[in-house]
Amino acid sequence: MGTKRPLSKRLWRYYLRSAERMVKVFRIINITFLVGSTSVVLVLISLFTPLFSQAVVYVLTRLPLPTMPSSAMSSPPTAYVVLGGGLTNDNNNQIILNGYSLNRARTAATAYHDLPLPIVISGAEAPWLGQWLLEHGIDGLISENASMNTCENARFTAKRIPLNHVYLITDSYHMARARRQFALNGINSTPLSAPLPVRRDWREPAQNLTHSRRAVYEIAAYLRDVIRPQNNCRQAQEVSTEQLLTPRGNAVKTFN
Repeated sequence: MGTKRPLSKRLWRYYLRSAERMVKVFRIINITFLVGSTSVVLVLISLFTPLFSQAVVYVLTRLPLPTMPSSAMSSPPTAYVVLGGGLTNDNNNQIILNGYSLNRARTAATAYHDLPLPIVISGAEAPWLGQWLLEHGIDGLISENASMNTCENARFTAKRIPLNHVYLITDSYHMARARRQFALNGINSTPLSAPLPVRRDWREPAQNLTHSRRAVYEIAAYLRDVIRPQNNCRQAQEVSTEQLLTPRGNAVKTFN
């Protein structure tokens, strides 16, 4: 019969094994903390460079669209649809297009002069968008004045005029969410992205941060639309054709 090891030796071995396990645990914690903190720092830095916003746009443009009718998938674009991006006030306190809406109007005008197609302007900004386009030699516009968010843009545009496939004009961050809403209403879209009022520029951290904020907003809004659609999107039957055609006067829309 072998003799049992002294209690002190057994305790000592148990202590050593426990210490080794604790060292491994602390090593994992240190590595996790190092990787996590480094990732956070890199993300925060990227917010002030073009990297973050460019990465978000890259991902957004590759998101799948809902299934659409075969007619929408097979037909070419037959119109431009310009989504309003908001209004602001000038130095005389008069309502005017803000930078987002103005750039979308400019993008529509450029595209129209290259390929004349009907232009549908959607949103509370429609009267101001229409006026700007008229002043730049584009008439025969089709207005939808009732919508107050992206979901309504799609629903009310589909009610306003039969469309299968359109050139959709908004900014690149908003494009994925807008295309998804139009697809849900049976309208295929080819994106025409309008620039933001400020450019990405490695030498301008504040401008890059503007893009990053826009990107974060659209990520959150897209996830909201998928997981829990907004409850302030009216059904098409809740709005009359007369309402679609009625200018909203002094209505001011914000991003939603």
